[in-house]
Amino acid sequence: MKKGFILFLLILFTSTLLFVSCGGEKEFITIKSSAIGGSWYAGGAAWAKIISDNTNFVATNSASPGLSNESMQRMMEGTAQLAFLDGIAAYPAYKGEGEWGSPVEVRAMFGLWPGVYNIIVHERTGIQDIYGLRGKSIATYVDGEPSGESFMELLEMHGITSQTARIYRIMKNDATRMFIDENADCLIYAFGHGHANLKEMVAARKIKFIFGDLQHINPWLEKYPYYTYKQFGSEFGVEDADQFVSPYFTACMASMPEEQAYLFTKLWWENWDFLMEVLPNNMIWINKENPMAGIPIPIHPGAERYFKEVGIM
Repeated sequence: MKKGFILFLLILFTSTLLFVSCGGEKEFITIKSSAIGGSWYAGGAAWAKIISDNTNFVATNSASPGLSNESMQRMMEGTAQLAFLDGIAAYPAYKGEGEWGSPVEVRAMFGLWPGVYNIIVHERTGIQDIYGLRGKSIATYVDGEPSGESFMELLEMHGITSQTARIYRIMKNDATRMFIDENADCLIYAFGHGHANLKEMVAARKIKFIFGDLQHINPWLEKYPYYTYKQFGSEFGVEDADQFVSPYFTACMASMPEEQAYLFTKLWWENWDFLMEVLPNNMIWINKENPMAGIPIPIHPGAERYFKEVGIM
């Protein structure tokens, strides 16, 4: 009896595998987003649900602390087929610059909400700009993360180095806790619209956004053309201040079949009501008239086909 039951389970398991793997019944696909709490993570979860509910694909949202560089690596390895990216990693990868060595065949699909990179300080410190960070404790992205490396350069342009300040290269969630516990005076991360960590900080402490000196910022922007800056803050009940902005977008490899890229793009854009319901603080910032605005890499032909079909491109 026992052997018969075990045999039945084996047959059932094998039949399930065959059902999933043959005849195109089900295909698994991974979306690389970000750490839990970030807007990419929420967007990845929503996109995965839309894909799984409306196609024969089983989509999973892969959360991990590594941001853009890891997303690029995962797609190159084939362990993720879709990803949330920014120009900070995608542009050098596409060009084959720096650590990438040779051009990566990455393609954009459509723009998302802009990434807002906040320089946040405790209001009690009286810090008015980046120069005021001398002698203070600062947390930013881990070593090797492109955003962290670029902002370390910006700090150095203002004379802020590991010799003139205490700099922690740590994960955003850990930095948020340090800031709330008043063990860090300043955070430099992409928080932006509707971010859970920023909401947590605003609820716990009085904060202030600061900016830098344009004589240093302008040459920095020339080196990193995927950044710009705009006013931000009042959304969180904080005084507006100039903050750095870079476009967020979805991406895949150029090798993704055109029909798949077309389908995944179409599903996002034609489930707008659902996305507005689950991502209300982010979806309002998406450029519906120009879904490729500011994106520094080419669009995948499948995504382009969808936008031409609906008269956007």
